[in-house]
Amino acid sequence: MPDCKREPLKTHPGEFLKVKKTTRKITFAVLGMLVLLASCREKDKGAAKTDVVMPDAKEPVNDVVQETQSDEKSEPDFGDWFMAQTDSAPVKSVIATSELVEAQFEGRYLYPPINILDGDFDSTWCEADKNGSGIGESITVEFAEPVSFDEIQIVNGFASKDYYEKNNRIKSITLTQTASKTELKDWDSEKSQFNVETKNHFQQKLYYLEDGIPDWQPIKFELPQTAQTITIKIDDIYKGEKYDDTCLDDIRLLYKGRVIPFTNVPELKSLQEENSKLMLKEKSGESFKKQFFDLFRGGSSIYLVGDNPKNIITITRYEPDGDRIYLLDGFAKLIEFTNKEALLEELENSEEEQGRYLYKDVSEDEKVPTKKYVLVGYKLGDYRTSYELGNYRILKHENIDYVETTTAIITKISGLDTVTLNGTSYKVLSDDLVDDWRYWEGP
Repeated sequence: MPDCKREPLKTHPGEFLKVKKTTRKITFAVLGMLVLLASCREKDKGAAKTDVVMPDAKEPVNDVVQETQSDEKSEPDFGDWFMAQTDSAPVKSVIATSELVEAQFEGRYLYPPINILDGDFDSTWCEADKNGSGIGESITVEFAEPVSFDEIQIVNGFASKDYYEKNNRIKSITLTQTASKTELKDWDSEKSQFNVETKNHFQQKLYYLEDGIPDWQPIKFELPQTAQTITIKIDDIYKGEKYDDTCLDDIRLLYKGRVIPFTNVPELKSLQEENSKLMLKEKSGESFKKQFFDLFRGGSSIYLVGDNPKNIITITRYEPDGDRIYLLDGFAKLIEFTNKEALLEELENSEEEQGRYLYKDVSEDEKVPTKKYVLVGYKLGDYRTSYELGNYRILKHENIDYVETTTAIITKISGLDTVTLNGTSYKVLSDDLVDDWRYWEGP
């Protein structure tokens, strides 16, 4: 590698007399020097960009680099980063490792995790660590789709009246963000399935919050972030004057100085308050689990059909006597089977490749329905995700690299025919009513 120091050119006045005789030599020398200087400049530029490497970025590199991770964590794969929408943050669930419910007042005073999204300083989330002041407790917000932002603002403690000083405040947090995106690509006619592309990435870093500020505190990022889950874990606290409960009042996301509005908060707040009271009455959740498994009517699976008949959720028992379950979604078409001719017409007019593929099977008598409904399309599953029944909720555990996040689906059961998941109502069909002809898609 040549030396890139720019030494001054040393020439003697008499040497200029030889210019005409040595024009070609000087020309090559000058060209060589220009190449060397250009190489040095490129090297300087490269050195300045060593921590902003983003393969295959379509926009300027400086617009898409994420925050540096803590020293203990390895660098994320920037190739899986993607920019999402910034218009709104549709809230799907909020879950905490614990939540304070004033049992002595029969649940009159509730501090559910959804309170951190309502923008009301008079409501808060408080942890309920029985053995300490909440260090290690966490709260996770899940969105229905990924959201991009460049700032998070936090209201620390219980920022109402004198409760701020009386309760613990958070001194430091570990902030974890994960995002995932699965896209169906072209139809593979040889394999009779869709090609699937999945992108996953995470971000994890330690932050410190100031004390004595019962108002918004900013955490600003140099470049945009993308998240579908945001987890705040309590690492250290400022001690309260009276109570040993640690509280977090509110958070909000911003992009370029504009607050990104949370949606679906009032509906989830009503559900969580009802859920908190149910958990207070029965801490084990055994009654809920019995109700839930009664929906299966002795079978192994149930199918949940919402207002959009093409969005079918399948829940399958992992084992007959355990709490673990499989939960699969995907694009599907539910066809009520009356006769073969009507079914063939439905499949022939299907917009999906898979439906037309099944048409041939049915027309040649290779497939004949035996139940009331036929389900065609595909179902999506992911080996990184597992589910289990909690207390009036379904807990979802998801791994991205070594980071695990837990989110919750608040569940309400109405008889044997209707179940509500995070406020959305579904009709329940047991597997003795459905012929499931869908294809499996996913990583």
